Amino acid sequence: MSWATHDVEPYVIRRHVDRLERKLGFPISFMAILLGSWLPDMMTKWLVYGISVGGYDIQAHDPAQFHRSFPGVGPTHSLMYGVVFAAVFYLIFHRKSWAKIWAVGLMFGIWAHVLSDTLDSNGVMLFFPFSMAHVHFDVWAYAGETGRYVDGSAYFSSLGFVWDGFWIAMVLLNWRVLQTEYFRLRVATDPFWGFLNRRLHLPEEALVVLYRGAFFYGVARWSAWLIWVHVTHTNTFDLSFGGPSWVPPFETLLPR
Repeated sequence: MSWATHDVEPYVIRRHVDRLERKLGFPISFMAILLGSWLPDMMTKWLVYGISVGGYDIQAHDPAQFHRSFPGVGPTHSLMYGVVFAAVFYLIFHRKSWAKIWAVGLMFGIWAHVLSDTLDSNGVMLFFPFSMAHVHFDVWAYAGETGRYVDGSAYFSSLGFVWDGFWIAMVLLNWRVLQTEYFRLRVATDPFWGFLNRRLHLPEEALVVLYRGAFFYGVARWSAWLIWVHVTHTNTFDLSFGGPSWVPPFETLLPR
């Protein structure tokens, strides 16, 4: 998984779809890209880490299997999921003028999430349903089955936090994507922003704050976890491939 990448990479994607938009003849929704980048984990990650409700602990029996495999919700981490979700969305809302700009954006966001998650030691069923094999590059250790805090400690002690930092740096290098003028010309073409302006009476300044929100949330989360992991708790950095070494290898927890 990626802790901040899914929050910030949509800004880079939005910046680089301008040429594609000219070929398609319509804009691509930034909000759809952002929502798509969250979708594969949005309704399931709480079952991976577990949650307490009324004194009962609720968690998937085999969190890693549940998250990325089948049976389980592993198909949400596949390229086909992006295609199917976008197609179903378009079929439902095809009469709306914004249906196609959101459908394409959702597909791009889901694909970005899925491809990013190939970098850990669990990987994803990238080509489901044609193949159940996990595509994984083992750049850092998958530790979702150990719980949120161990997972966070492992991720921010490994090359995972570097991956997040790369995307944050990419947004900063493309800093114009955060400007009001860019929002006005390239992002506000999505009727979603006009809806917020009309129905909630939000001025452009407030809309720009909302637009920038995911980036600043991602940066704040990245910074806060680094402080928690390495200042408050002084975990050891391990920037070797597949690290950190103090996390049990994923294969010993879930043979494949």
